[in-house]
Amino acid sequence: MTTRCRAAGVPGAVPDHTCRARTALTRLALSVLLLAGVGAASAQSPIRSIEIAEKDDGYVADVVMFAPVPQPVAWDVLTDFDKMAGWVPNVKESKVLARDGNVLEIEQRGVARFGIASFPYVSARKMVLDPQKTVKATQTKGSMKRLESLMRLSAEGSGTQLNYRLELVPSGLAALALSKDFLKHELTEQFTAIIGEMVRRTK
Repeated sequence: MTTRCRAAGVPGAVPDHTCRARTALTRLALSVLLLAGVGAASAQSPIRSIEIAEKDDGYVADVVMFAPVPQPVAWDVLTDFDKMAGWVPNVKESKVLARDGNVLEIEQRGVARFGIASFPYVSARKMVLDPQKTVKATQTKGSMKRLESLMRLSAEGSGTQLNYRLELVPSGLAALALSKDFLKHELTEQFTAIIGEMVRRTK
């Protein structure tokens, strides 16, 4: 129904001041809806899928992601271990202990949090790099009984698809706190931040 805006005295008309108020509110509502749509699009997650399964006394996670950056940029961020504490929320310290060609020893410390649950961790890992293709990590000592992961990079259009597989067996506090939901939260938070850093470096 169309509202008739007219001065008082015309049958069926809405007074000008009332009409102007309604028009302003309508425009404001439309603006809010449009902005909400833009916000939802810009906040779209780079995580395409996360599948987590329990296996024996541990977990296996498979994550598929897309980074809207060239493969070399994605690689540079994924292997910038000395600066990783600057953009990954649950990492407080990250450093390269030793390097021999494409084989590195790194150590990371931090606190993993999900809701009221949290636990500190330390992880020393051997990293085997196949430049711009894969990053394979194996824990050598730390808060997990076992931890192995493989990150694979492949070009997709003007961006990079990332496929990550993680196998871990927790111990100590991690075994008490860790769950499928906790692990999903940590992986989502971690990789959203990492891909955000990739995008930042292209600007």
